[in-house]
Amino acid sequence: MKHLHRLIVTSNTYRMSSSTGGNAAAVERDPDNASLWHATPIRIEAQVVRDGLLHLVGELDLKQGGPNIDPAQDPLSRRRSLYFTHSHNEHHRFLSMFDDADVLDCYRREQSIVPQQALALANSTLSLTSAASIAAKLAALPECKTDDAFILAAYRMILAYEPNSEEQTACREALAEWRKLPPAVKGESIDVRARTNLVHALLNHNDFVTVR
Repeated sequence: MKHLHRLIVTSNTYRMSSSTGGNAAAVERDPDNASLWHATPIRIEAQVVRDGLLHLVGELDLKQGGPNIDPAQDPLSRRRSLYFTHSHNEHHRFLSMFDDADVLDCYRREQSIVPQQALALANSTLSLTSAASIAAKLAALPECKTDDAFILAAYRMILAYEPNSEEQTACREALAEWRKLPPAVKGESIDVRARTNLVHALLNHNDFVTVR
């Protein structure tokens, strides 16, 4: 299969950008992209969302092989998501929110955008603990002493691109507002909380779960 994979990923069609900026005429002529003049953004698979969070934290267990994992008995396992038992009755709750493969439909996947996905990334234990760990990981870097440097590093690490001037300004303003809030617990660092909130916001960014 390697030669087929190489042919696909090196083709012009596969490597096209999904951006339609500066192509008003093309958008007008083919708004539905029927002629494949640009790449179509797609949502990443449920397993990649979960594994991506663990990878950013540095806790993803890459060991190969071994028995299946019962999601009910070990929902916080750090092993890759493909090792969770996947059946009609047994499934990982977080993965099921992101269009996991349907065992009753030949393991086909749908692509949906529903409120439950945003709620899972906003409120799940995995997302919240990952945000705190990633923020601490970035804060420990010598080059992340200032807010601007932290924002730049967070964008590069989580979204794989650099923020534009508007995004930089929005992040600075958000950090300033979060620092005005009273501590949730005694002894809480306002700076740590503000930066953790910023990382958490980026994990909930549409580009974190989208391939463009």
